[in-house]
Amino acid sequence: MRMRVLVLALLLPVLMSAESECRCSCRLTNISITVESEECGSCVTIDTTACAGLCWTMDRVYPSSMAQHTQKVCNFKNLMYKSYEFKGCPAGVDSVFVYPVALSC
Repeated sequence: MRMRVLVLALLLPVLMSAESECRCSCRLTNISITVESEECGSCVTIDTTACAGLCWTMDRVYPSSMAQHTQKVCNFKNLMYKSYEFKGCPAGVDSVFVYPVALSC
């Protein structure tokens, strides 16, 4: 019995931190975007960062106007935009592709 209590006492902080991570594990992640330009006749893969993760939510069956309703989502906090210019495009064709880069979630 003492061994069980000792193991539980040692595991409790680990389990509590795991539970908080599971509640909302929104974080930066690397992604690849494949972009095709038919006018320029090329296809490229761009590496960038985005926010991804699970946020557990619970919606009330009967929403009340008395209680505030909030829902956690995984989204950009800070971001910047970068651009990629396709090479070998005919004159008059928009050859620039602009994409977001997440800096924080």
